Amino acid sequence: MAAALCLALTALCAATPAKAGPIESKSAASASLPSSAIIIDKDDRLSRDDYARSLGLTPAAMASRFGATGLVRCGSAVGTGQLVGANNVLVTAAHVLFAPGGEPRGRGGACTFEINTAGGRQKIEVDVDKVVCGARQPYTQPAVKDWAVVPLAAPAKGVKPYMPATMPVPGDIVLAAAARSGGVESYSLQNCQARKVTATAPGGLREVAIDCDAEGGVSGAAILSPEGAFLGVYVGFRSAHPGKVGPFSMSHYNFGLSVEGGLREAIVDVATRAQNLSASR
Repeated sequence: MAAALCLALTALCAATPAKAGPIESKSAASASLPSSAIIIDKDDRLSRDDYARSLGLTPAAMASRFGATGLVRCGSAVGTGQLVGANNVLVTAAHVLFAPGGEPRGRGGACTFEINTAGGRQKIEVDVDKVVCGARQPYTQPAVKDWAVVPLAAPAKGVKPYMPATMPVPGDIVLAAAARSGGVESYSLQNCQARKVTATAPGGLREVAIDCDAEGGVSGAAILSPEGAFLGVYVGFRSAHPGKVGPFSMSHYNFGLSVEGGLREAIVDVATRAQNLSASR
């Protein structure tokens, strides 16, 4: 069974040893799916506008619940990230920021977070050298280490950050993504479920199998509650037939990490340091 880490880089969407973890998904017709796509039954992802219409949510409600997700560009990699705990604290998957050798994929203007707000598009540098993460080389580590919390060079304006909460398993979730395979910017929301805890790290962080659809570019996406609380981060898939549609099973599923243990501690730590820095200026 393939287990994989994957960004929006199609060149990096290759199978890795089973302990390594991650990847992601796409469209409905299996013939057109990228090899990193893990679609459960059918592609149920919706655009933000379609999601809002389906639930009767106003633009203000959408921004309040789901507006802290954006695009991470780091070197040639493209993934998803979100503001959590503060409007200058970014949470994503570690493999979005770090190359296989453990070096940052980019620094300064080569590693940025981009987000759309009512006031327009914002592009902010990611301060990779101040990252707190589970591992800088997540490709050879257990998937429970594939998370990263990193400060931004400046706060995003007019954005309500997500706040951490405990993920119920089993339970209803929303997967909020900003990209698809090949680095294509594509914001989507999907109502799906956290199905089963597949691993637990010291400190309580859980790896959780989910039945959401995903593909390259979804790495680092937010797993949210229907009300917009931050429950965890998407990191990858395990599948015996990646790129082909199939029912949820323990040989065909996507998975994420709950915001517990080291991940939650890192969010508090980075947010506190960011707030102290702002207060001292």
